[in-house]
Amino acid sequence: MNNFTLLQKLNPSAYTKYQAQFNKINDSYHYYQKNRGLLEKDPSELIELNLNDKLNMICERVKSQTFIEHQQRMKVISTI
Repeated sequence: MNNFTLLQKLNPSAYTKYQAQFNKINDSYHYYQKNRGLLEKDPSELIELNLNDKLNMICERVKSQTFIEHQQRMKVISTI
């Protein structure tokens, strides 16, 4: 099970927030792919790097949020 699927079960509202961010990145990436031929090399590379960086950042946010959710559940267990 990946972190994103796990987050959906642990914190549905956080999942929805990150899903919206993924959707924005995907929409931007599709737009970029569609218009890639109109761009010169440097702007094209810059856009692609930015999209990849944003995607990586969202993945790290999901991973972090999943860890936080696990940590909160472990606190409850440790009080037993």
